Amino acid sequence: MRLHTLPFAAVLAMCPALAQTTGVVGINDLTINGLGSGAVSCAPLCFPNGGVTLNFLLSSPPGSLAIVLFNFCPCQVCSLPGPSNGCVPAIPPTACGPSNQSLDMNLTAACGIALTAVMVPNTAGVLSLTVPIPTIPGPPCASATLSAQAVVIDPCGLGLFVVPGPFVLTQAFTLSF
Repeated sequence: MRLHTLPFAAVLAMCPALAQTTGVVGINDLTINGLGSGAVSCAPLCFPNGGVTLNFLLSSPPGSLAIVLFNFCPCQVCSLPGPSNGCVPAIPPTACGPSNQSLDMNLTAACGIALTAVMVPNTAGVLSLTVPIPTIPGPPCASATLSAQAVVIDPCGLGLFVVPGPFVLTQAFTLSF
C-alpha cells in the first residue's frame, strides 16, 4: 500500500501546475503586497490579525482596466470555467476542462460577490488598488477570510461561458487575517 501512496502523493504535488487560472505577467498577473506573482488560483496568503494595507498590483496590457471582486469565503477552484483565450503571452491551461480561465470564487448564496472595486493605473502605469484592513482580534490567520480575483478588460479575452468577454481573469487568492 505504501508503494502506491508515494507515486500518488507525487502526482498530487504536481497538480497545482495544472490547477486553476494562472497569473501571467503582462496579461493577468495579480499580486498582493508583492506576493503571488505567477501563482495559480486559491493560493493562500496570511496577514496575521489585519492592521495592514493591502496593495493590489496587476500586470496587464497597457491601457487595460480591471475590476477586483471580493467575498468573505475561501476561494473555490473552477466555480465558473470559461473558454480558452488566445492571449499572448499564453495563459496556461487549467484543470477545469479545456480552458485556461475560471472564476475561482465561491459563488454560493452565503458567499457571492460581496464587493467590487475598480483598479486604476498608478504613476508607473500598473493597475493598482489599495485596501486598508483594520486590526482583527482573534487567532492569527484564522479570524477572518477574504478572497479576491480581478477581471481584466482585454480584447483577447473570451470571458466565461455564462458571461462572454472581452475579458480575462487573474488568479484568485484566499486572504486570511
